[in-house]
Amino acid sequence: MRTQTGMWLLSASVMLGLSGLAGCGGDKGGEYRSFDKGKDAAPDAETGKVHTHDHDHGHGPHEGELIELGEEEFHAEVVVDENKYKLTLYLLGADAKTAVAIDAKELTLEMPGKDAPVKYALKAGPGDADGKASHFEITSEALFDAFHENSKAVGKFNVSIGGKEFTGEIKHSHDDDHDHDQKHEEKK
Repeated sequence: MRTQTGMWLLSASVMLGLSGLAGCGGDKGGEYRSFDKGKDAAPDAETGKVHTHDHDHGHGPHEGELIELGEEEFHAEVVVDENKYKLTLYLLGADAKTAVAIDAKELTLEMPGKDAPVKYALKAGPGDADGKASHFEITSEALFDAFHENSKAVGKFNVSIGGKEFTGEIKHSHDDDHDHDQKHEEKK
């Protein structure tokens, strides 16, 4: 008797489940369309502004990490060359592609230090017209050591573009293939 009741319950459950699935494959009811990231954007929880544009915040035109400056007004792209201890900062427009040149000979990157912040000068790179610069660079083993010694270290820089001040943050990613511990042992 127990076996017959169990089989009956199992059969009834299967039939009920199958009848429920049969209703899911038909008309979707009402209008249906696919997600369109250009049209379907929710407002930001903090600012209430809708964040829509045709780029992601992954990599820029030089394959570096992108940093948002302001509310999508400008971007900075950070390109790191670990082997040469070189960091290059490119200033880009709202599209995260177009170079934006400013009237500056250097930018200061401020890193947390043991007792006080440590400042590093990023010098204007060559190549821009009218004495302006769209990229700044530094070659410094000490800067890379500061990032490696504290994986949560954040460098901050201020830049003035079009008369407006922006602050950017650089976080060094350790998603590379080299062994930081081995490199530091070799230096000792």
